[in-house]
Amino acid sequence: QKISDDYFNIISLKDECLALFRERDKYRSNKQVWELILLDTALQEKSTIELEINERYKMVGYEIAPGNLYLLYRTGETTKNDFEIIAVDLHNKETVRYQIKPELDFKLTHFIKAGNNFVFGGYVNNEPAILLYELPDKHIKVIPGFFQKDTELVDLRTNQNQTFNTVLIDRGSKENRKLVLRTFDETGKQLLEDVVAIEENKSLQTGITSALEREDLAVMGTWGERNSKQSVGFYFLHVDPFQEQKITYVDFGQMAHYLDYLSPKRAERIKQNSRDDAAAGRVPNYMNYVMPFKVTEYPHGFLLLAEVYNPVSTVNPYYSNPYYYNPYYSPYGFYPYGFYYPGLSRMWRPYMYNNNSRNTNEIRTAETVLLSFDAKGKVNWDHSIKLDEMKMPGIEQVADFCLLDDQLHFLYKKESDLKLKTIGIQDDKVAENSIKVQTSDPLDEIRSDKEFEGGVRQWLSNAFYVWGYQTIKNTSKEDRVRDVFYINKVVVK
Repeated sequence: QKISDDYFNIISLKDECLALFRERDKYRSNKQVWELILLDTALQEKSTIELEINERYKMVGYEIAPGNLYLLYRTGETTKNDFEIIAVDLHNKETVRYQIKPELDFKLTHFIKAGNNFVFGGYVNNEPAILLYELPDKHIKVIPGFFQKDTELVDLRTNQNQTFNTVLIDRGSKENRKLVLRTFDETGKQLLEDVVAIEENKSLQTGITSALEREDLAVMGTWGERNSKQSVGFYFLHVDPFQEQKITYVDFGQMAHYLDYLSPKRAERIKQNSRDDAAAGRVPNYMNYVMPFKVTEYPHGFLLLAEVYNPVSTVNPYYSNPYYYNPYYSPYGFYPYGFYYPGLSRMWRPYMYNNNSRNTNEIRTAETVLLSFDAKGKVNWDHSIKLDEMKMPGIEQVADFCLLDDQLHFLYKKESDLKLKTIGIQDDKVAENSIKVQTSDPLDEIRSDKEFEGGVRQWLSNAFYVWGYQTIKNTSKEDRVRDVFYINKVVVK
């Protein structure tokens, strides 16, 4: 890794390949060259594709589909939001480009592909809006029903059957606030709408929908007190537009292992206070910063992965450049909602073009937690892994998991150490292990890891990919000290 090389961004195309993507300090035909390297499931290089991109374009998102990768660039100046999508066929390496010019002052927050069409979520004059870009006639359509004041678009997600969901949450100060879930077909035709009341003394902060891998549809996220930016617990909504239903609220003190990152004495005191508050009909007073990252569907219901973090500065690391275009725009603040698009967001790392922010210590992540809900919202179980106060430049997922039969495996990376925690779902038996990241040469000595770069993500059913940047010393080689980018496959057996 040379000093002039940019950092790789890793895009998982599941069992097809991994894509490594970065801009190069290289130009051709007055355009900047971007490099796309494709790796197979054994991490062997399949091919390299070079894309010529206008150097003024800014990468703001991506989407995947079988055999295809779609890269989203903002092409306009800071006051104009025009876009270009570059469609890359991963088999024949051909590319197709689409120019998208909304005749609106549109601030992007979400980007997905549903069927043959692209869907953009965002805001116009601080009101949520959904735009549909139809292929092959290249027509932009505004989906009606979204221009509502005091309302936030918290999720836009493609279902397994290529329909897509939207979730709106009422942020107004009035009574009778609602959560509104709608499902559309790929042409933007509304298929269902479910409007559910939010309890008067509660506020829904985040929301992630399932993707119809099961027959039932659900929304999960965090909740707290009105006007609070910290969370009191998690909520679950089973979507059923044909009958009235309520949101299920679970506070942190009701959970078996959420508080395991605290001392046992303090955890038990919080649990007792939670029981007392529930008996008295009060909202529990224990709260903290929590971000849900993804929802997974499995035979017994739904899995929600979230992480507990602490902001250690009031400075927002993603906004230190006042001229930087912000794809995470929301009129409702940064913590915890409106700051990160939960789940596999498909939005680009927002500090990618402002590398000075990589030197900040803004977030410390303390714990990763996984909840299992049944189809009606009852918590089957919860488990967690305490993290070693991981310092991050923003709210980013630190750990990930895989669930094999009744064995839950958490994995995260602390510098060059991989830390694994295995939990038996049926018997709660715990085993922990730590191994070093494997180098390519036995004589390599790891001198240091690049702070804030790298991580862990679940990839195949029982495999993770792990990446980062290291300074390596090897006295047997001519370049005794070198900087390297590495990516490892970690298989749980």
